Amino acid sequence: MSIKVRFLANTRDLIGKAEIDLQMDAAAQPTARGVLMAVAKAENKDLSRLLRAGEGGSWSAIRVVRNGQILHSLDGQVADGDVLVVVPMLGAG
Repeated sequence: MSIKVRFLANTRDLIGKAEIDLQMDAAAQPTARGVLMAVAKAENKDLSRLLRAGEGGSWSAIRVVRNGQILHSLDGQVADGDVLVVVPMLGAG
């Protein structure tokens, strides 16, 4: 299955690319987290600080949008042709 992953703002800087096309094994029923871990492995990047779980099981450093809808969990399955957009969390203080 083919998954497109787009990176915005500082996540693009971390990965070094604005967009990556991945081929995933459909039989493995990949999740958004699995896709991001595959990106980390393929690009030899440490994304652990972006993917760590915060209170309530949410991730603290990013949000992921799948086909225009915000994912409330990185553990949701992805499908062939999905587009994931990785958006950094914005904070003010």
